[in-house]
Amino acid sequence: MIVPITDIQLKEIQNFCPRSKDEIDQDVDIVRHWLNKQPHLPKTSDEFIKKVLFSLKYRTEKVKLVIENYYTVKELFPQIYEDLDPTSETFRKHVEAVHMFPLPKLTPDFHRVLCYRMATTDAKAFCPDNQLKRNEMMWNWLFDEDALTLGDIWIFDLTNMDSMAQWAHFNLSFMKKILKINMEAKPVRIKRVHFVNIAPIAETSLNFIKHFFPQKYKNRILFNATFESLQGLYPIDMFPNEWGGKAGNMAELSRRMHEELIKRRSWCIAMESLKSDSSKRIGQSKTADASILGVEGNFKKLCFD
Repeated sequence: MIVPITDIQLKEIQNFCPRSKDEIDQDVDIVRHWLNKQPHLPKTSDEFIKKVLFSLKYRTEKVKLVIENYYTVKELFPQIYEDLDPTSETFRKHVEAVHMFPLPKLTPDFHRVLCYRMATTDAKAFCPDNQLKRNEMMWNWLFDEDALTLGDIWIFDLTNMDSMAQWAHFNLSFMKKILKINMEAKPVRIKRVHFVNIAPIAETSLNFIKHFFPQKYKNRILFNATFESLQGLYPIDMFPNEWGGKAGNMAELSRRMHEELIKRRSWCIAMESLKSDSSKRIGQSKTADASILGVEGNFKKLCFD
């Protein structure tokens, strides 16, 4: 599904944030010591901690906060983080409705590109929570499969998004969940977000979406009239056939991503239990703050680099 990162690529990626083995081991020990005092959080591997440390530039206090948030949203949003069986009928229907997949190759500057396009114009085929569920499963699979990357690029092809009924799904509740999960509860660097092939009807909705991003990220959200405008930014060959590339057609790439999750069905289902248990939380409120969609009010604002 994805082309493995070579040793040469991995060394170049690591050089963007150089750290000796002893320094990394020391950082892992700091985070591990903190985790051992958090009975409400699940067991976490050293490999996972190392990847989070790299993604957050070895800032251990931020790493602690993101790991806390990462597991807490899984408890607070069960509609997204439960029922993760990729062979279920609900999951299969969403695969038919939305093409979602990573591009096989990294960009020349070592970013992973995630692509999205509705496979139908039927507004009833789109379920926001299922969209987030499938996206989280894909992202977690990539975080586990990729040795390291320098961040994510999202590309949304809006070819089949041409009705207000479809855009109505992108409401305030949906947008807050996206921001809460991706900017406060995941060790991810979002480098750019492209919206391509935009119909006139989408302009209002896109400006609404952009409004909720922090100022830093507003500059990274780009509206592209056609896909050709991206060809100066990325090697064209790495893209799907529909965009003039050679990576394969979008339906096939999406199907292959689904097959990868099916191969690791037990791993997907096991992720359901990897969440916080607020009944065991020490020294913090066990009640949810409804004003921020159930995510605890003591979550702090993060600005990822």
